Order: sequence, then C-alpha cells, then structure tokens
Amino acid sequence: MRNDLRGLSQSLEDGPSHAGLAHERYAPEKDDLEEKESPWRKWLQWMEEARVPRDYAVAFSRWRESLRQWHTASVTVRAASRLLVGHGNASPTGVGLTLHHTWGVPVIPGSSLKGVLAAYLRAAFEPAEVEVACRRLFGVPGDRLTGQGATAGEVLFHDALWVASPVKKEEEKTPLMLARDVLTVHQKTWYGDATAWPNDYDSPNPVAFLSVRPEGRFLLALSVAPGADAESVTLLRWATDRLCEALSQCGVGGKTSAGYGRLTPEGEVVVSPPRAVSRPSPVRDEFTTWLDAQREAKTEQRKVLEDFESEWLRRLSTLPLGAREECAQAMRTLVKKNPKLLERRDDLLVRLLAPSTGNH
Repeated sequence: MRNDLRGLSQSLEDGPSHAGLAHERYAPEKDDLEEKESPWRKWLQWMEEARVPRDYAVAFSRWRESLRQWHTASVTVRAASRLLVGHGNASPTGVGLTLHHTWGVPVIPGSSLKGVLAAYLRAAFEPAEVEVACRRLFGVPGDRLTGQGATAGEVLFHDALWVASPVKKEEEKTPLMLARDVLTVHQKTWYGDATAWPNDYDSPNPVAFLSVRPEGRFLLALSVAPGADAESVTLLRWATDRLCEALSQCGVGGKTSAGYGRLTPEGEVVVSPPRAVSRPSPVRDEFTTWLDAQREAKTEQRKVLEDFESEWLRRLSTLPLGAREECAQAMRTLVKKNPKLLERRDDLLVRLLAPSTGNH
C-alpha cells in the first residue's frame, strides 16, 4: 500500500484535502535522500500546501452557534509564533500534531487549555489567593481523612477550533495551515540506544516535522452550565482573562521555551448569555408554515399583513413570549423590503408582543 500512496503527493499539487488523514496515514518512510529524490521530503512539501477545507466554515458556524446553550466567554486568539500541540501523540512521523478528526484543521484541545491555566495560576499567584477559584474551576477529589467530598469543576473548557475565514470568490484560495520545521538532536547516541554518554562528538541529526503556521486564529471558549448565578459568570470572565494571559506569556503545546505556542487575544473577552430554549408549539409551527407558503406563492406583502391581523394575531397572542418573539422574527424576515409597510408591520408586532395580549 505504501507504494500506491507514494505517488499521491505528486498527483495532488494543491496539497491534501484532509491534512489530518494525510498526516496520519499517508506519511512515507523516513530516508536520508536528497530533496529531489526523497519521498519523505516531497511529502513534507506537499503537506505544507494543505489548506482549510471550503466547507469547514459551515461546520465552524454551527459549532459556534452551539456554544449559545451556556453562559459562554469567548475571544479570538492569534498565533504570534508557530504552534506545536500534540507532539507527543503517536504518529508515523515521530512528531505528533493535533488536527481535527473530521476536518483536518489545527485544533487546541480543551484539556490542554485547562492544564495551561492551572499551571499559570500556580506560577503567578500565591496558593491562598486562588485556592477558592481553583477549586471551583477544576474541582477537587474526595478525601476520606478530612471527610471532604469530591466536587466537579464548574467551567467547561471547549476545544479551541481554527477560525474559518470567509472566502468570497470561488477562485480565491483558503489559508495555508502547516509549515515544515526542524528539530536538531545533537546527542543521537544517547537519545537513541544509549550506548554512549552524551558528548560533543555526535553529528547533528536534523528531524523534520510539521507545525502550525503563525497568524493562525483560534476561538477560545469557556462555559458554565445554564442556571449559573452572577458569581459564576464573574468567575468565568476572570478565568478567561487569566487564560489569555497564560497563552500570551507562557504559550501552549511543545517547545514553548523556544517561543512556540504564543497566542495573543484579538479584542476583549465577550460573555454571552444562553439563548432562550425553543419549546414545541403547534400554533407557532402552523404560523411559520403559513408564512413559508406565502413566501413561496409570492403573495403581496400588504395582503400578508391583512391576513396576519385578521387570522393570526389573536391566536398567536395566547402563546408564551418566547414563541411570540419567534413568530415576530419570522414576520420581519418576510416583510422587510417595502418601506411603506414597515410601520404597519411594526405596529402589529408591538400588539403581538405586548404584555396584555387579550385585547386585539
């Protein structure tokens, strides 16, 4: 099979369509051949051309929308240097790299972010200053001697996904993600079979691998469960601010002592409340189906408003406020282009959303 895969990098000049699959399954055996003759070096060059899949923007948008089920603090961070997360993972290349299983884009696991924040709090604060915050953030194990029960952490650390950039034109290419890198081992005999002590006589042993390019953007997101009080939301913002400090000052992933893994925030942290839960409502569903039929039939918008007032306003007024707001939004998306009708539309929607809904 390796012989069949060997020519793959030559047949796809634009790089792999799924960088994760190519990284885990298509890697040839390492060799010491020259650049032009080495399948290993050609494969690395091919991997450098990996781009963000075009359809990934839709998946990213859906994932971002799913964060609205909690109180969520989010901020976009930009890689100020190269990024190497997951280098200890098992990999045919010998140096792992964490890529999204489905889309093949770089991703920073939430567990890594949680570890970075815990290490930063231990290093930057006195233990007594952050004792309560750490217990609430990370939880504590139970202790039979003291009788203390185990508690779970209150904050969810989501994986930081690659931020999809909008592509406006069909011919426009999506951003590159990966870059070749080199780690040079100077003590080959010691790190290999340990047949000799470290010395100054070993020849350098360059090891090529892949890392994430600088300027890559990731969405940092932390959440607390629905029903959280104001104190929990305050803790959420505080934790996100400290995590931003940790990522910009200490970094995440491997080779941070060499400057890798530094991420700087773009703007301020935004804390969003959870969206209202949409509950089943036959009347609301019947109304939205009716609106879709009017849109399909291209019914005159003046006629739509007349029918809305005569046939629907009283029925919809008995619904809970959340369902009425959904109906109002559906009406706004249909009647929006005719300026002469907007005033009447808004008057009807004010009547629909009024607290006293029985007098129409």
